[in-house]
Amino acid sequence: MKIASCLPGRLFNQFFFCPNITLLLVILLISSGFASAVNVPKTKPVLPVSLGPDGRLIYTTDAHGDRVPDFSWCGYMAGEQRVPFVPVRVVVPAQPGDATLRIQSALDYVASLPIDKDGFRGAVLLGSGVHAVEGELRISASGIVLRGSGIGAEGTILVAAGDDRRNFITISGQNDKNLSPETRITDAYVPVNAMQFNVASRDFKVGDLIQIHRPSTSAWIKAIGCDHFGGGITSLGWKPRERDLFWDRKITSVDGSTIKIDVSITTALDSSFGGGLVSVVKWPGRIERSGIENMLIRSAFDAANPKDEAHSWMAVVVENALNVWVRQVDFEHFAGSAVSVFETARQVTVEDCRSFAPVSEVGGQRRNTFFTTGQQTLFQRCYAEQGYHDFATGLCAAGPNAFVQCESKLPYSFSGTIDSWASGVLFDVVNVDGQALSYLNRGQDGQGAGWSAANSVFWQCSAARVDCFNPPTANNWAFGTWAQFSGDGYWSDSNNHIRPRSLYYAQLSDRLNRNMEGQSQLLPVETEASSSPSVEVAAQLNAKSFQPPVQLIEWIGKAASRNPISLSALGIRTIDQ
Repeated sequence: MKIASCLPGRLFNQFFFCPNITLLLVILLISSGFASAVNVPKTKPVLPVSLGPDGRLIYTTDAHGDRVPDFSWCGYMAGEQRVPFVPVRVVVPAQPGDATLRIQSALDYVASLPIDKDGFRGAVLLGSGVHAVEGELRISASGIVLRGSGIGAEGTILVAAGDDRRNFITISGQNDKNLSPETRITDAYVPVNAMQFNVASRDFKVGDLIQIHRPSTSAWIKAIGCDHFGGGITSLGWKPRERDLFWDRKITSVDGSTIKIDVSITTALDSSFGGGLVSVVKWPGRIERSGIENMLIRSAFDAANPKDEAHSWMAVVVENALNVWVRQVDFEHFAGSAVSVFETARQVTVEDCRSFAPVSEVGGQRRNTFFTTGQQTLFQRCYAEQGYHDFATGLCAAGPNAFVQCESKLPYSFSGTIDSWASGVLFDVVNVDGQALSYLNRGQDGQGAGWSAANSVFWQCSAARVDCFNPPTANNWAFGTWAQFSGDGYWSDSNNHIRPRSLYYAQLSDRLNRNMEGQSQLLPVETEASSSPSVEVAAQLNAKSFQPPVQLIEWIGKAASRNPISLSALGIRTIDQ
């Protein structure tokens, strides 16, 4: 009665003769006493991935053995090497008129040169000024780089002239991939991020290039609810073998029937849904170690028609290629994509690139600015304006694929997974200004895209809305997300900053066991968490306010000072010579 004795008489009567308040008091007293009696310790929740006390990442597997994938295998040379500098072998000065023949002849000349010890033939240097190309340009041999003289007043402007809806620059070898008969994987379940499994045949050896095939069976399609999207119409429902996944990997170890591979898989192989199959790959015509860099690439268009589509569609297309890059390139006015990486491409880096003012109708298959259906693609420090799906993966992109430190400004639609079952996708420090980031079931949209993402992560991203849904048989995760939230996927630390700042670079640092600060080149973010800073801190913040922080678009524009590309061509002949 000590509580009652401290109350005035009228308040005492109101307190104890109100049954709801009396019940509440009893509950509070009992629960307080019980908690004090047992002194229950507080335990931290087990996170799918977290930073350990030694600064390395700690992963938690689920009941099936699945876990957050390792995305660090994305990019040129699987992230293990930075994009290299390749010496110039021929120079193409800018001249009036159609430059198609002159530039293509220079590329073909370099293709005729021998490959050096590092795997390169050489670079074609485009001189300062405007190079108008009425046709198409193609890099079809390994070790060739098309380099401009910079972005800006003294740089190179490569113009896709004319009114032809074409791909402008294509990096592509031959699609002569040849497969041995398939061998079945004998494990009942191979989890997400696995790098080894057992096979029925022992006809494999270290160094073999292999294809791992995950069939899309009717049992699996039904289990994830993509056989029927409603309305009594099944034409858009998925059909067996239409959503198969294919990973290109290399064997690193063979022990009896157990083989180990160089890069983990991104969707589980479940024998109840068809398991997996393996073939040895021969691909003599695939090219590698080629790139495009250091220029402005622009498409001509009809200025009187803001939705003109009678002009170049894709600026750069990559296919049938390995270890390719596009860096320090600005793009203007293309209708389709700035860079499109097709499913036959692997280990591609696109970095320090910006896309401005696309010209087209606003709708499907347009303005997919930075797009991949390939494997181990890394888009980092990329910026896009007024696109549609600015950062996107396509149909059954086998992964892993990563978008790191990218920004989409005022797009017409969302970034994310836009077609069926892209697996192992990472959006890492990505901001979408005015639209969504989405891993969801699109249902009938996109011609029956259905479940678009599996085993994919949002890490420290922001958008107007973030959709993170878990498909049956797989997971999706969102960490440190700033947005309006939607979905039943895993969420952690929403509206909060987390460590490490970049998951991709933390994973790469762990795998290579070295500091990645020089390679990551993350835009510095200086913040003061306190709402009541000291007088000294307030004065410092006030002084900084007169110099607004660098934005990503500017940070990318300064890439030439962080990573200078030499224009040295002393003693090198021009194509005219």
